[in-house]
Amino acid sequence: MHKLLALSLVLSSFPLPASAQFSRVVSDKRNIEIRASEKVTVPAEIAIVKIGFQNQAATKDAAYQENTKASAMVIQALLVAKIPKDAIETQAISLERQDEMSGPNAVRTTKFSADQEWRIHVKASEAQKVVDIAVAAGANHVSDVDWSVSDPRALEAKAYAAVLNRARAIAESTASQAGVKLGEILSITNSVSPFAFSSTLNTEAAMVSESSTYSVRATPLILFPPSIQREASVTVIFAIDK
Repeated sequence: MHKLLALSLVLSSFPLPASAQFSRVVSDKRNIEIRASEKVTVPAEIAIVKIGFQNQAATKDAAYQENTKASAMVIQALLVAKIPKDAIETQAISLERQDEMSGPNAVRTTKFSADQEWRIHVKASEAQKVVDIAVAAGANHVSDVDWSVSDPRALEAKAYAAVLNRARAIAESTASQAGVKLGEILSITNSVSPFAFSSTLNTEAAMVSESSTYSVRATPLILFPPSIQREASVTVIFAIDK
């Protein structure tokens, strides 16, 4: 009993490694419990670019025809640029009536708005090209870009491997400081965080229309692909060899 108590006191005199969330020797069970986290960061590999065309007209037919014509030009420009057809998907399409009251006599005016939006799946390195081509062809709406990696499971496995290596390193350091020998792993409890990234889209220049003071040439929309981060956390219990 006195020997076990002395072991606990020795551990308390050593600072825990900064990378460990928690580490301790459980004296009565001859275990070392480590809680650690590790982040793995890689460049974005995949981009989903969201572009569209919006317009208004006095009549339903005029709004629809203008939208259809402009949208066809955008899609054709993308296909000519060798963007695969199966990489283009329609995200939304709408044709709506809008009634407005204006003037001192509350005169009712009616307009029709049409909207088409697409999601373009490309490599991250091609996202800028897609935006430039689409806007030059007539697209007047660009929204957020979704960034990801080509193999999410591989990135998750990489994060797990990294955090397990860190947990073992912390356990070995803890065992050394306590004057004991590290044994086998008895249990592992793990968790992984969702993908983390920050998209940097110049949204001020992203809205382009005929009446806008911005133009593609004067105010280019620049995309900065972010890094994709995956974080894994583990609680590992190691045995202490006699």
